[in-house]
Amino acid sequence: MSEQKYYPEDILVEKMENGEYGWLDYVNHYSAEWQEEYSNYCEENGLSIGNESAAEFVRHKDAELESAMENGEA
Repeated sequence: MSEQKYYPEDILVEKMENGEYGWLDYVNHYSAEWQEEYSNYCEENGLSIGNESAAEFVRHKDAELESAMENGEA
């Protein structure tokens, strides 16, 4: 079995812009932590794993980061 490959954010954005990746690919290739958090996010919110819920998860993570920055936690 091949090992999961993760990419820096700029590479992931480029792959999405080129149409090579969708949101689910983005989440799955960002980090192992994101894969686990995404799985839990879907389970907790009754969502199916797919591009739509992956896009929602990324928006959720952006909001978390923004909040942490506003609170001086990031």
